[in-house]
Amino acid sequence: MRHQSPSEPGQIRPAAPLASGSAPSNAPSIDSATLDLLARWGREDATTDPEQIRAAERDIADFKKAMNGTRVFSGEPLLYP
Repeated sequence: MRHQSPSEPGQIRPAAPLASGSAPSNAPSIDSATLDLLARWGREDATTDPEQIRAAERDIADFKKAMNGTRVFSGEPLLYP
């Protein structure tokens, strides 16, 4: 049998499967207050003003162009084809 030196990691074993239908006790719960706040902000920020909509679309197009530009420069595939 081979002995481990202090710098070698121990063997990794697969985790035991969870019983069906059970979740870990530390699983996050749904934060409905945060979801409600995000929905309210979405309603508050909604607009039908054509100029604001065009400005937002230009911002998104500029963002996508910048993100793709760095990827082209590095030889990576485009994020926004």
